Amino acid sequence: MTLRTLALTLPLALGLTGAALAQEHGHDMQSAVKLPDACKAAAQAGGKEGGMKDMQSHMSQAMQSMGGGQMSETQKGLQQAMMSMNGPMMQGMMAGDPDVAWICAMIPHHQGAIDMARAGLKGADNPESKRLAEKTIKEQEQSIKELVAWLDKNAKKEGKQ
Repeated sequence: MTLRTLALTLPLALGLTGAALAQEHGHDMQSAVKLPDACKAAAQAGGKEGGMKDMQSHMSQAMQSMGGGQMSETQKGLQQAMMSMNGPMMQGMMAGDPDVAWICAMIPHHQGAIDMARAGLKGADNPESKRLAEKTIKEQEQSIKELVAWLDKNAKKEGKQ
């Protein structure tokens, strides 16, 4: 397998194994990372998704052996958030149109930031850290609304689904 293929498949495999890993470690943080239907359609139309699924089982095994019981609940939440966003980000960036690919990759990226901020809040004891996490959540939620609005307006208008 080439280095480029590995570089493209690794984040997807990590994202797809994130929920299983978190479940195995008893972490209950539920990710809200969802890729809009327009992004899924654009990724399929881009035709670049093939070959990524072969890495999933290999990466799942590798991820199950990492960190596990030695991580705090905050660390587990941060890991889950990162892994949960990677698959949808990779799928979104596969859209053939560069504008749609960027927007579709950013939506789960921002949701991942929200999930990480929520994980940070669960274990935070510093008031400034809590304020920054709350600010991150508010700003990223607004960004997601703007990205989805752009996608709804432009992907359909320009036939980029």
